Amino acid sequence: MDDILTNWLLGLIAALLAVLVLDSTGEPFLAPLAPVANVLALVTFLAFVILTGAFLVYTASFRDL
Repeated sequence: MDDILTNWLLGLIAALLAVLVLDSTGEPFLAPLAPVANVLALVTFLAFVILTGAFLVYTASFRDL
């Protein structure tokens, strides 16, 4: 499961970077990719937030009360 999650996140980040690099070239045919870049950025950010929260909850479970 860890490999699937890692590969999924790396794929999202690679796709986001590819869209941003292609969009920075200024070619007019890449304008339709702007919504794709926004969606990829949002999904990547939400995945990061969820994983960070899950990690914090996991580490908090080891705390002695």
